[in-house]
Parts: sequence; C-alpha cells; structure tokens
Amino acid sequence: FTPFRQPESHHGLYKICHLMCRGERLTSIIDVSDIRRSVHLFPNFGAVVPCEWMSSTVLELCSSFFVDLFSD
Repeated sequence: FTPFRQPESHHGLYKICHLMCRGERLTSIIDVSDIRRSVHLFPNFGAVVPCEWMSSTVLELCSSFFVDLFSD
C-alpha cells in the first residue's frame, strides 16, 4: 500500500491505495516479527457499496481505503 500522506480534512483519516508499478500491484513478504500492530481498513466507496464487494473480495476489488485510527 501507499505510504501515509496528510489525513483527509473532513474526517482526519489517512487514505491508502494499492501500490502500483507498470499496472501491477507491488507486494512483499515480510517476517512476522516485523509486524508492529494490526489496522482496520474502511473501503473508500461512493454513495452505494458495490454489490460484488464481499468480506472475502473487498481487498482485491476496492482501489483505496481509509485507515481506522480509532480502533484501539
């Protein structure tokens, strides 16, 4: 995912997107000891949630997310 930039002004959440290179997603495998904490992601959608989005597919189908800063 893209690095954090400035939080969105109307709600204060950070927006992230899939990191892309030449039209393909950049991915990496990290050691579990490098994980600092988990986060909750809110899919970024318009007025209506697409009906094809399911909990098992939304990470693939949605192009951007908001990071929940209030889950602790």
